[in-house]
Amino acid sequence: MEPYTITISGNVSSDGAEARQRLRECEGLVDALLYALQSAVAHKETDNKVNADTSVENCVCILRNLSYHVHKEVPGAERFQEPVANQVPGLGGNQKKKKEADCFGGKKPKGEVLCASISLSRSLVPSLTPSLPLSLSVGLELLYQPEVVRLYLSLLTCSQNHNTLEAAAGALQNLAAGHWAWSSYIRATVRKEKGLPVLVELLRSDGDKVVRAVAIALRNLAIDRRNKDLIGSYAMRDLVSNLPCGQQRPAKNLEGDTVVAILNTIHEIISDSPENARGLIQGHAIQKLVAINKTSQSGRETKAASHVLQTVWAYKDLRNSLYKGGWNKSHFKPTSGMPKKPKSGKSGYDDITLPLMEKNQDGYSTVEQGDRVGDGPGHMMEREPLQSIPERKHFIRAGRPAVGLVERKPPPLDSWV
Repeated sequence: MEPYTITISGNVSSDGAEARQRLRECEGLVDALLYALQSAVAHKETDNKVNADTSVENCVCILRNLSYHVHKEVPGAERFQEPVANQVPGLGGNQKKKKEADCFGGKKPKGEVLCASISLSRSLVPSLTPSLPLSLSVGLELLYQPEVVRLYLSLLTCSQNHNTLEAAAGALQNLAAGHWAWSSYIRATVRKEKGLPVLVELLRSDGDKVVRAVAIALRNLAIDRRNKDLIGSYAMRDLVSNLPCGQQRPAKNLEGDTVVAILNTIHEIISDSPENARGLIQGHAIQKLVAINKTSQSGRETKAASHVLQTVWAYKDLRNSLYKGGWNKSHFKPTSGMPKKPKSGKSGYDDITLPLMEKNQDGYSTVEQGDRVGDGPGHMMEREPLQSIPERKHFIRAGRPAVGLVERKPPPLDSWV
């Protein structure tokens, strides 16, 4: 694809639902974007050339935008909607720590083009839902096939461009949002492709928007019960380390929107999970949460921290540990004027998708529901995705698991092995 074509497509993709859908329906566009990314990763050209770097960044930004609200906007999406409280059997769902079979095993021929081969495994379909398509996917259907997870994880593994990392994490965030069958498959696939540790490592990035996108992606992925258990065990320390202690900001000086995103993710992880809440206490997070709740100048930070504290206090079995740490009920009360959280403990995670970036503005507006934890009122804003960052900071990763593109080996049962 020509650079100017990519740039124009990126601008159009940020123009609203109708523009997104028209681009999705452009013959060959999604196929070409995915093929361009696959080629860049295969030739290790995600960062080392100016033109390649820009093209990769723009391609993944467009795909991130086209994945936004895909669970609502693609034709026939209603056929794959799931009840809010349910998960697809066998993909994590509500079956806590149950031994899982490999969902996407089987080795594909070397050199097989991603865009021509993405399809849901026939052996998987009967155990999930009879209404899933069995034919090879093309066009807009490629956006939400579970196999695209491997491509985004490859970018998250190989790239050092913060814009590319943010967009790739945002694409996974979008695909894991909503209550339809494909979101469930995406959540399970990220786990089985060893994607959770890749995302957790990026919580240590010095890029504010990278941390934000990754945190929200982890929140959406935690809708899957098995993911929630793993994220609670392995990501809690990194999430907590990014929190300020009241008005004292961490060394990375994360923006308020990022702090709120992290708090919302922590809330999702500990909801309906006493073990994760116990891990939060053991990670010495209560001091930070209480400080934010009492002294933060941001109403959104205060609200989000308060919801986390109330959820922790609701676990009566954990109160002895809290008392021993010097905490009492007064530390967990909402600040003045703060509405109390419903006792149902139901998380407001529906439709937490990555928005588009608006010109000359930073931050995320990821809410469509009024009950989203930690977010204030206001309508969703769509944002321009191709906004440049004047100074790109890079960071070095070591020991990151490699993610292949072509060869398909049976994945391990869990991400952390």
